[in-house]
Amino acid sequence: MKVIAALALGVGGCVSLTSPDPASPYYAYPANWTMRLNQTLVIPPDAATVRLQYGNIVPRNGVQEHDPYCVVELETVRAEPQRLQPGQFEVWRVTRTVETVAATEARFIKTGNAHHDTGPSFLYYKTTFHLRDPAQPTVRNLTCAWDQMAPWNRTFMRHLTLAEIRSALGNWITLMPLETRL
Repeated sequence: MKVIAALALGVGGCVSLTSPDPASPYYAYPANWTMRLNQTLVIPPDAATVRLQYGNIVPRNGVQEHDPYCVVELETVRAEPQRLQPGQFEVWRVTRTVETVAATEARFIKTGNAHHDTGPSFLYYKTTFHLRDPAQPTVRNLTCAWDQMAPWNRTFMRHLTLAEIRSALGNWITLMPLETRL
């Protein structure tokens, strides 16, 4: 009887990791999308990235990682600002990853009842849109993520939905599936 119950639970627990619905966090983004940059995006000096969150550009240290954010990445770091011009970029591949980061222990702070957690301090669910445009060959990708280890995010443990990504991008960038290209 226990074997049948375990088998039923195991089969019933199988969930597809793809969905035909872009509103689902399990949506499998196909290649051949287009990313349209709607206005010039300036990458600061000595950097190759710029971050977007809540529809605005935010400084590197200003990202609220518990909420959806996106990073536009170029191939090179330059001493001067780099300008990514408005236009359409081919999304030639989409990948998803889950990355962990463990915070290091404070070296000089010791407490008698310190708790040593061996789990990750940060758990990022990332969706990366790999980009190309012959007119602007320095563009590399657009990565959208959020930290799942924030207390209120731990119940979700999922990739961002298309709506959440679009909210982070605001009016700066539009992601368009193949069938809606203009």
